[in-house]
Amino acid sequence: MASRRCTMESTPPLLLLLFLSIFLLLSSLVGGAPDLDSDRAALLAFAAAVGPALRLTALRVLSLRFNALSGPLPSDLAALLELRNLNLQRNFFSGEIPAGLLSLPNLVRLNLADNGLSGGISPEFGKMTHLKTLYLERNRLTGQIPDLNLASLGAFNVSYNLLNGSVPEGLRRMPASSFLGMPLCGGPLGPCPGEISPAPGQALAPGAHSSSGGGGGGGGGKKLSGGAIAGIAIGSVAATLLLLGLLLLLCRRCGGKGYNAKDAAVAEMALKDKEVVGAPNGYGGYGAARAAPALAPAAAAAAAPPSGGKKLVFLGPGPRVYDLEDLLRASAEVLGKGTFGTTYKAVLEMGPVVAVKRLKDSNLPEREFRDKIGAVASLDHPNLVPLQAYYFSKDEKLLVYEYVSMGSLSSSLHGNRGSGRTPLDWVARSGIALAAAKAIQYIHSTSPKASHGNIKSSNVLLSGPSEARVSDHGLAHLVGLAAAPTRASGYRAPEVTDLRKISQKADVYSFGVLLMELLTGKAPAHAVLNDEGVDLPRWVQSVVREEWTAEVFDVELLRDQHVEQEMMELLQLALDCAEQYPDKRPTMSEVVVRIEEIRASSLGSGERRRQQNGHETIESADRSSSMISELQAVGF
Repeated sequence: MASRRCTMESTPPLLLLLFLSIFLLLSSLVGGAPDLDSDRAALLAFAAAVGPALRLTALRVLSLRFNALSGPLPSDLAALLELRNLNLQRNFFSGEIPAGLLSLPNLVRLNLADNGLSGGISPEFGKMTHLKTLYLERNRLTGQIPDLNLASLGAFNVSYNLLNGSVPEGLRRMPASSFLGMPLCGGPLGPCPGEISPAPGQALAPGAHSSSGGGGGGGGGKKLSGGAIAGIAIGSVAATLLLLGLLLLLCRRCGGKGYNAKDAAVAEMALKDKEVVGAPNGYGGYGAARAAPALAPAAAAAAAPPSGGKKLVFLGPGPRVYDLEDLLRASAEVLGKGTFGTTYKAVLEMGPVVAVKRLKDSNLPEREFRDKIGAVASLDHPNLVPLQAYYFSKDEKLLVYEYVSMGSLSSSLHGNRGSGRTPLDWVARSGIALAAAKAIQYIHSTSPKASHGNIKSSNVLLSGPSEARVSDHGLAHLVGLAAAPTRASGYRAPEVTDLRKISQKADVYSFGVLLMELLTGKAPAHAVLNDEGVDLPRWVQSVVREEWTAEVFDVELLRDQHVEQEMMELLQLALDCAEQYPDKRPTMSEVVVRIEEIRASSLGSGERRRQQNGHETIESADRSSSMISELQAVGF
């Protein structure tokens, strides 16, 4: 009886489940495809029932760009207090920008472009002190642009909205491309009616004062008196005469000690080292100095060289269109001071321009110097700066290179970032990285022990918009022990103890730091974390470890909104190259292959995006619905 009773009691649930299964099967056959709207409503109800327990409060990066999401922006975004990067570009969001979004304390990058947002731009944006990127273009925003006086803001765009009025003072440093398609005036768009247009070259940042003697009443500038101008002129003439007198005295003393004309002229060139007035900004490590006068031909003629004097030794099959006297009579300009000496730009009288490096701390015998410089000259690659000639004497060693006129990568990255500067975008930087990698790979391919020895951004010279040539290769073998290794530069591998014995793996480490410099825009010696000096690799590792990925990249790179994945892949390659242990670093051949793959991927995806621009597909809508479902399932 007990068994019978148990069976009868268990029968109704089984029958109920059977009937329910048949009902669901028939309803699916009759109803056809599932109703996505009803599913969405069910998931919303489920999310409401679960409550805030599943909110993603620790989320730092949220990207839902290029989908078909619609409706107002969720007010729940205000709960993501750790959010640093929010990208909702190219959806169908509408309504006003919620006030809660403007209270996120850690937001660094916000992209709401290509939606249907309306209302005004809230002045509360000005309180987001960490904000570096703000894209609001192609919406329906109305009213005037508030004065967002954010020192950290480096990328900004509100083009193609319904805004009016003038560009506020705090945003006039932005380019005109940030305000297209609207009846605005001021700043980069030209003066508004009634405004006085600043004189060319005298536009100042807000709050800045003119440092020139002329000018109107603004900033309290005062004109120099006639007496002051006369004093400056007399002082300049006196200083010039004194310098010429010192040069003539030095030449006579050199002649009395048996130096020939060439050595006297080289010593005269050495005095010009004191004329450097630039900041770190140029070819070979420092900025351009003011042009020095041509070397005094009279002084050289007064100490005519005896027969058999030293001559300029040309290397390679190139034409020999100048000699040492032509070189030393040239107008000389100090380009920079680097690890191995000072570099000059020499403009020869017959027209050609060359770069001359005056080596320091090189005390090799002539035969050994000739052999090592011959090995350097034998390197022939389109991404290496060719060595044309050299001069050797006991006290002076000169190297003559082809002059690359576009300057160094260091100058382009860390020089003036004013309105007249052309920024380096992703295509340019990835091309420069590939060109430099190919040059170093070629050097390594010549011998298992061959290395560059001094890889840094001031030794990467720009030869085109996305092309580069590497200089100073092989010079580490020409210097003495006086050039001791230092970690101050930030490029040197931790295992390096002797500049003359830098391995290929140490070159890979330096190239990894160079990649980080390209991606972050930070000089290796200037990366700072929590007010403590930290080298660039450790700073990048700390940022990536904390998942602040949006903060690591240069602001100019963040304008390329379609290559985030490729930038992360190149950053990972940089970290691999800068591994602490040499055995864990890739070879330069592997580095070249990976950069080529990353660059091909970014260029190919960019082409596909251009072809698909403006066309919404069914697959995109399905993907959007799926993403909505997943987010709602966790209570977003």
